[in-house]
This record gives sequence, C-alpha cells and structure tokens, in this order.
Amino acid sequence: MSEAARPDVEELRRFQREAWSAAAPGWDRWFDTFESFAAPVSAELVRAVQVTPGQSVLDVGCGTGEPSLTVARVVGPSGRVLGVDLAAPMIERARRRALDAGLSQAEFRAGEAEDVRGDGPFDAAVSRFALMLVPDPVRTAAAVRAALRPGAPFAAAVWGEASEVPFCALVPAVAQKSFRIPPPPPDAPGPTRLGAPDALAAVLRAGGFTDVVETTMRIEARFTSVEDSMRFYADVSGYLRRLLDEHTPAARQEFEHDLVRELEKHRASDGSVRLPSAVRVARATAPAIFQPDSP
Repeated sequence: MSEAARPDVEELRRFQREAWSAAAPGWDRWFDTFESFAAPVSAELVRAVQVTPGQSVLDVGCGTGEPSLTVARVVGPSGRVLGVDLAAPMIERARRRALDAGLSQAEFRAGEAEDVRGDGPFDAAVSRFALMLVPDPVRTAAAVRAALRPGAPFAAAVWGEASEVPFCALVPAVAQKSFRIPPPPPDAPGPTRLGAPDALAAVLRAGGFTDVVETTMRIEARFTSVEDSMRFYADVSGYLRRLLDEHTPAARQEFEHDLVRELEKHRASDGSVRLPSAVRVARATAPAIFQPDSP
C-alpha cells in the first residue's frame, strides 16, 4: 500500500469504526437471532482449524463475541482466545458475554487486525464475516499469518455473491433503486466483496498462506415475520440508518414499500421470512518456513 493511499484508508477506518460503534446496540439486541443461523459457521471454522483444549486462538473481527465464545468453550480454561474488533462498543458487549458465561479464557481488544503480531504466536486463527469489510484483505491476511506459529491453520468465512445472499444483498439493492444511488465499486469493502468463488482463497494465498482450500456452505436466515426482518435491518445497519436520515419522508416511504415487497417474496406459509444464503469458507496454513510480510 502506498503512503499516498494511507489517508484514504485511515478515513475509511474512522468511518467504519463510527458506523460499527453506532450499530453495536442493535447487534447486541439481535445477537440470539443472528446466531440462530450463523452459529453453524462458527462451528465449521472451529472444525476446520481443529481447535483443541489448551490452544491459543486468534479471532479477527469478533464483533459482539462470536466466534470467540465458541472457540473459548473448546480450548477450555487452559487455553486462550483473543478476539479483536475495530469497534470498542462491540468489544464491550463481547466481554460482557464472556463474563456472563464464565469464559475467563476469552480476551477481547478493540483495534486493527494488523496489530496482533505481538500477541502470538497463536496455534490457530479464525475470522467470521470480517475479511470482506477490511480496507486491505491481503494485508490483514498477512498480519494474521505473521501472528501464527509456523504450520498453524487459519479458517475464514465470508458471504457469497450478491445473487446468493439475499440476507446481505436485498437491502442495498432496494436502497439503490429507491434512493437512485449508484452501486459501490466492486472492490469497496462490503458484505459480498469476496463472494465470488476462489476470491477468498486468492486473498489468503496473496497473504502468504499455503494449502488453501475453499468450500461453500449454505445457511438460512430466518425472521418471524416481514415486520421482524424490517426491525432487524433498521437496528443493525448503519448504512440504512444513514440513508434514511439523508432522504425525504416520501423517499423513505418509497424505500420501505419496496423493501416490504421484496421481503414478501421470501415469506413462507407460516409468515416467517427465510433468506437462504451462501457462505464461502477457506482453510489455509501458515508456511512452516517463515516468509516476510507482503509489501
């Protein structure tokens, strides 16, 4: 990354930090709902890196506590998991969950993924729904590699392509139509940025990992009703709240009408909203022989 590009990156990080901090209360309220369909991804990450009791594990982008808490239950009191996230309010909620669950082996810190090198070496690392959001995924992958012991595994999960992930893609698509705004550049941080097949694997390879294998798993987001799903998106999406604040009541009404219409297409006979979504999972290995960081 050139020095000339760094101010833009720092501005992006500042914006993301503010947005995720503002969204933290919403993600906290909807934690159980989200984990009801995202928990299998945490379980798959733990399986992929073969976490065992007593290990030290890094979680990049832990949000309000997952998959750090899942890992903590496996490593046990003799192990350690460090969860890192950009937004301090997310970390505060993760710490509370660990305390409530009696998982003293779970530590959490607000900061950049690139700052974890000195905390290792870790026996394994995981990352759930984070790499597609960082300014430079390859740089983040290289930082994770540098924090691992030689030969240690790393497993990361990201959402699939927009056409495969209505859970993530539906609201932005409706917003772009209703508010007449252009889509973001394809390489901009966002939920489906690394959704194309092999995109996540390519990032890990470029970050210096070897033996990279990518697979696809499918989960189904479920909400009790259209109204329930509307409340979820309004609560957790800083992007959506900002758009609603910036537009007129008439434009907001048009957006809400269009969003309800799209969500209705996913309504099951029992009234629930079901959004089947693809998740890319890649497992990789830190080289047995140390390699210097990518520039």
